[in-house]
Amino acid sequence: MSMAMVMRLIWKDWYLNRAGILISLIGGMATLGLVAASRGSKIAVILGLIIVATILIGMGAMVMSLPISYWEYTTAKIAGSLLIFLVLWTAMLADMVATILLAPGFAHGLIPFVVIMSVEILMSTCLVTAVAVTTESQGWTVGAAQVGALSLNGIGWWIVRFPDIGGMMTSATMRWSSTATALLTVELAAIALMIAITFFVQARKRDFV
Repeated sequence: MSMAMVMRLIWKDWYLNRAGILISLIGGMATLGLVAASRGSKIAVILGLIIVATILIGMGAMVMSLPISYWEYTTAKIAGSLLIFLVLWTAMLADMVATILLAPGFAHGLIPFVVIMSVEILMSTCLVTAVAVTTESQGWTVGAAQVGALSLNGIGWWIVRFPDIGGMMTSATMRWSSTATALLTVELAAIALMIAITFFVQARKRDFV
């Protein structure tokens, strides 16, 4: 595998998507600013998280490039897409947590929910990336992005049913529970599995033009 080719492909994705990255950052920061101005509204935090998720998943679906060899293309696409995404994801997660901790009126018990849902957004983006790379179809990629965005509502509703997560969302102090750890472990394992499956499927392709 040519690392120089991989780096050129990664740089190409960053260059072609530079406007989208900037717009996504501005949109995300503006959303979090409105959340901070809500002065402790749990509904504002959840709506803000949904908007940020839509921005991030949409950005993940935008990143496309042409194949060179299956290994170079898969490595470059996954690394490039996730690096672009992680810049936005890390900034917005950090700002969301900082808003909850520093802005007046927010219950610190929201943090485990926000972190778990943020990793769920990361998992959805990995799904979009896996579908984009393995199918090379814009239709399937957009479909995966829509499924990921829509499923966040159901997953969020399911997560708040856990007493040590949903029941603590109005608490003034943060309590990280074993349930939260288990959910994060499952999410991270799913991310690793999706990436592994992507490489496996790509390796079995006979025509890669």
